[in-house]
Amino acid sequence: MVKNILIIVLSLCICFSSFAQVSKGAMKAYERAIDAYVVKDYATAYAELNKAENKSPNFAFVYFLRAQILQDENQDSFAIESLKKGLEIDDSENPLGWFHLADLCWGEGLYEDGQCAIESFKNSKAYDRFVADSTLQKHYLRVKDGLDFSIQHANDSAKFDAHKFSETINTSSPEYYPSLSLDNQVIIMTRRYKPIGAQYEQEDFYISKWSNRSNSWEKAQPIPGINTAHNEGAATISGDGSKIIFTACEAPGVGYGQREGYGSCDLFESNYDVKIGKWSIGENLGTINTSMWESQPTLSADGNFLVFARARHLSRKDCDLFGAHRLEDGAWSEPYRLLGEINTPFVEESPFLHPDGKSLYFSSNGHPSMGNLDIFVSTLQEDGTWGTPINLGYPLNTHDDENSLIVEPAGDFAIFASDRENINGDMDLWRVRLKEEVKPEAIGVLGGMVLDNSSGLMLEAMVTLINAETGELVASVESGKNKGFILPLPSEGRYSFEVVKEGYLFKLVDFQMSGLEDQFVEVRLDKIVEGASVDLNTIRFETGSADLEDGYQADLVRLVNWLESNPTANVQIIGHTDNVGTNASNKTLSADRAQSVKDFLVANKIESSRLFTSGQGSSSPVSTNDTDEGRALNRRVEIAIK
Repeated sequence: MVKNILIIVLSLCICFSSFAQVSKGAMKAYERAIDAYVVKDYATAYAELNKAENKSPNFAFVYFLRAQILQDENQDSFAIESLKKGLEIDDSENPLGWFHLADLCWGEGLYEDGQCAIESFKNSKAYDRFVADSTLQKHYLRVKDGLDFSIQHANDSAKFDAHKFSETINTSSPEYYPSLSLDNQVIIMTRRYKPIGAQYEQEDFYISKWSNRSNSWEKAQPIPGINTAHNEGAATISGDGSKIIFTACEAPGVGYGQREGYGSCDLFESNYDVKIGKWSIGENLGTINTSMWESQPTLSADGNFLVFARARHLSRKDCDLFGAHRLEDGAWSEPYRLLGEINTPFVEESPFLHPDGKSLYFSSNGHPSMGNLDIFVSTLQEDGTWGTPINLGYPLNTHDDENSLIVEPAGDFAIFASDRENINGDMDLWRVRLKEEVKPEAIGVLGGMVLDNSSGLMLEAMVTLINAETGELVASVESGKNKGFILPLPSEGRYSFEVVKEGYLFKLVDFQMSGLEDQFVEVRLDKIVEGASVDLNTIRFETGSADLEDGYQADLVRLVNWLESNPTANVQIIGHTDNVGTNASNKTLSADRAQSVKDFLVANKIESSRLFTSGQGSSSPVSTNDTDEGRALNRRVEIAIK
């Protein structure tokens, strides 16, 4: 609803012909009503409007002003009736009235009320002047397209397959803005409540963990360390559950409390300390924040891409979605308004980026909807822009505001906040099955730890998941000494899993996914010492040839990067084959393949003097030659430190 374009005449103009039928007493009462309205004394304004109506029942301005006050008080259904009555008396005194009526009716779900039809405004004298203004035309098209969409979909018979979470999550207080860890084991939410002895309500974060023993969520508890005596809200938790990015706002008299902010509402990052079991108070995200309103963050599964909402004012009437990337030093890039078809001149907020990295769910009243804020999904395009948003549809979306939705990694179900079924209007968290056309790509979990191969101790290392067909980065995270790592795992395709640690040989594993299945891996790295070696099993050669296949070669790209990062290392490139064929032909083939690898490296600016080649044929198998799987392992290129 665009309240600021509901134009009500708040002063008298004696040139209006209709005032000839208005008594002086009614006009004086109306003037007093205007004065009361300006200072927001609505009780007095209503009383004076009642007097004016009793003295002159056909005074249209009485009903227009009453409609404005009712709308200001969020009583739109009553505002509609008052506006209708005023327009029936004399629509010439409110030239945009039929447009505002259609807008109000749309927001209340009265899509097919004859008097609310947008065609009534299209046939008015004000229409041509209104749509001649490009800004106002956008308002008209928004309402027209929204009503057309609503009439088309209001009677959809889709089943609302949803249920509320139990009392371990929901309480009599409002719960909203949920966020899930990648493994679906941790959920956080914002809860608004009134602390015992406090004068006002406040927002805090609560956390719940999934219990495999009871097959249910544990009772949500306040998050220690991050909650303060002031408001915290609208948070996103990283895929591995170690970071929370959240919103804190400036409060009168106390500012940001223990935190430092730039004004209005800012975004902060809190880290979990495993040793003490507590979250940090939160550090300001720096370049992300301005004196404007920044809130409602969502993180990519690897924690390296952030989407958030920004508006000039707390009213959020011009709210857009922005993005930023995490830099190598942990800071954030300059934010930018998301490119493509997501943002409109109206409100876009409450974003959620699915772990597939390309499905962005958000709320908007600027795209064709059922009225007010609906939830949409947009898909990332190859050129980096976001595609045409798709409405998640009725009955998930209604004429009321819908937002605060996230989608589980597997993609079948979403979690959202709603006050449906609550008489007192408090928000609860619900779980709903999504329609097929708005589901994201199904994502599993690749978890694990990185170990020193000699000591068995956990290492900090960079872990990267690459699409082995295209070289596209899927996700990149740091594996910690205490927590290991967790990555989103697409359900289909061939992927390269890479682990890199300074002072160690890299490790690369190629695997084919054909179904949604969580996996856990233990990666052991060898230190860079003479004689240490690593097998490159996924280099693709033409069948029976030493020629490299066309396309992305994950192992070779990783080897180039490693040699660039370790400029003092010299390596022996050793070719190996299985036992199919003669010893002489296998030895020649293995030597030629080693040379092809060297040629690739040299072509990528690795000095030839650092590279040595040899071919061992089938003399050094690492597995049996009696099976296809064993022979595949034996066909490899080995890299040894010289």
